[in-house]
Amino acid sequence: MRRLIPVFAMSLVLAACSTAGPGLETSSTQPDETTSPIDTSTTMPDDTTTVPETTTTEAVTTTTELAGNWADEPLVVSRFGALGWWDGGNWVQVDELTSLPVSGGEDYQVVLSGSDEIVSGGTPTIQCEPLFNPGVELSDAEALGDWPDVVGVAISAPWDLTPHFAQEEADDGTYSDFARPLLADRGLDVDNPVIKQVIRFDLDGNGENEVIAVAEDIADSDSLFAQEGDYSLVFLRIVVEGEVQTAILGESIVDELQEGVTPFILSHSVAAVADLSGDGKMEMVIHEVYYEGSGWSVWEYVNDDLGAVFQIGSGCGV
Repeated sequence: MRRLIPVFAMSLVLAACSTAGPGLETSSTQPDETTSPIDTSTTMPDDTTTVPETTTTEAVTTTTELAGNWADEPLVVSRFGALGWWDGGNWVQVDELTSLPVSGGEDYQVVLSGSDEIVSGGTPTIQCEPLFNPGVELSDAEALGDWPDVVGVAISAPWDLTPHFAQEEADDGTYSDFARPLLADRGLDVDNPVIKQVIRFDLDGNGENEVIAVAEDIADSDSLFAQEGDYSLVFLRIVVEGEVQTAILGESIVDELQEGVTPFILSHSVAAVADLSGDGKMEMVIHEVYYEGSGWSVWEYVNDDLGAVFQIGSGCGV
């Protein structure tokens, strides 16, 4: 039977893997102390003459609401339990004793890049025993995706989840160059890091673009048994006072294996960049997978002082 494995617990399983970041800790209602501070040491190289992150798009905000039966407080759910909800002023993290703000029959928008599907949810139930995740059964859980593809979440909210520009694109080598020193700082020298995802987006509709990228190379991508040199790193590049700076939203690095230990590695993906609170500013949904387990975390870029803050998350695994 699968059970909840928050990433802070996963790090005990990873053994030789080097991990950092809050992962899916569920210890507080609004864990605003869990942040990914801006790394001012990883600005653009001196010999770089262009800064892709500073490209601009036309600022457009969509306010149209969809018809349907929506929750008064937008609940975010995965296939294995609810993550939490926005109560109008704060994020509320779900734990095993949390009473969910839904009664059943609500509609949910799928939060997954490229999807516009709407599914319905049942009454609150227990999922992922024996840790008893509160959640809801969705009418079409497969609409959220299935591993090895990216798996998203769903939210019972009527507004446009992508009110501003957001577009996935291929890397031309730019973000491989940016990932190299980040990996080196974590003890892994890689000449040409593999870039799995690049998403360019306008966080708050000001016309200035941010970029979130995933650098990942895992030798055994089927079992996710770690091998020396494996890595998975999620990094956000954002302009702060005219300089492009970097924040880390998830990482799993294998720089050395321990004899007799079979560690696992976390594989990261960006499920979506979407406005989950309805405030016109988009959050980042990260999907994490390890050996027979999955987790999701929602990150919000609060401000230039706090940077990216983990808000809600949940997961399930052996």
